[in-house]
Amino acid sequence: MTIKEISEALNVSISTVSKALNDATDIAEDTKSKVREYAKNVGYRLKVKKQAPRRICAMYERVNSDTRNNILNQVISSFTNVAIASGYEVMIDYVVSKPDDFVLNDYLLQNNFCAAFIVGMNFKSRIYKQIKNSTVPIVLLDNRISDAPLVSSVSSENTNAIVTAIRHLNKRGHSKIGFLMGEKDSQVSAERLAGYIFGLARSGIEFNNDYIFCGDFTKTAGEQAAEFFENTDVTAVICCSDIMAMGLIDGLKERGKRVPEDMSVMGFDDLSLLKFTNYELTTMKQDFNRLGEEAFNALSEMLDGRTSQNVMLECKLIERGSVKALN
Repeated sequence: MTIKEISEALNVSISTVSKALNDATDIAEDTKSKVREYAKNVGYRLKVKKQAPRRICAMYERVNSDTRNNILNQVISSFTNVAIASGYEVMIDYVVSKPDDFVLNDYLLQNNFCAAFIVGMNFKSRIYKQIKNSTVPIVLLDNRISDAPLVSSVSSENTNAIVTAIRHLNKRGHSKIGFLMGEKDSQVSAERLAGYIFGLARSGIEFNNDYIFCGDFTKTAGEQAAEFFENTDVTAVICCSDIMAMGLIDGLKERGKRVPEDMSVMGFDDLSLLKFTNYELTTMKQDFNRLGEEAFNALSEMLDGRTSQNVMLECKLIERGSVKALN
């Protein structure tokens, strides 16, 4: 008898069965008793005691309703599925809900967490400087901290992805390429900006600081950037996120500009919602599911006593209709 078979027999989720069998605290007692009793009756071997904590905290830095948060949700969901399948309980929490004197390490120890996965953090986070002092393994999404033996990271190859985007545009005749950056305090933004500068140099294109607009990963930022880029001579713009690219396209349309006829636009992410829109956005695809899986793998290895690591996944160019060839 497996956890999956128990979940099907009782018409409850695999996550609920796993939590009940592992005596989790965030499940109703009657449900827990029902699952455990059924498991006992069908011969499933219940764990009488655990030799070590099996609880992982998946923590968001902040909560908002924009698409960036939806991306984080997808990564967390993938991470949680793999963790539960490996016998761990995953608890979701938020830094924004904590008091001003919140100490991350104390919180993890007091709540019997053996590890943590932290997403949505930037340089200004109030826990950023605390990460290095953690006494339990931590994996960060899109952030790397040096000289921290218990801190691993997972991210996409942001710099190389933007280099690829510039090469793609340059091969189609574009040499005046704008860049719509994300928030200034984000490591992701810094890496993609580095890719923009490096990519221009690799393609033999002169860097022009007047071609850069600083946004914040929101659709509104893209809409605001439309006026900025309209007043330049750029023929194409690379955006640090799909949602900003969508905002830019809408903003250009409001100003009588067509994409790609008047300006080519590239995004970054390959959001699933693009399937239900008419943007036809050429973009750099991140594998959000694999990011979550690799985050758990990195945590698992640290829990087994192995050293921390920085995992970087390749992005894939997805060609659609938002880029026009000039040659």
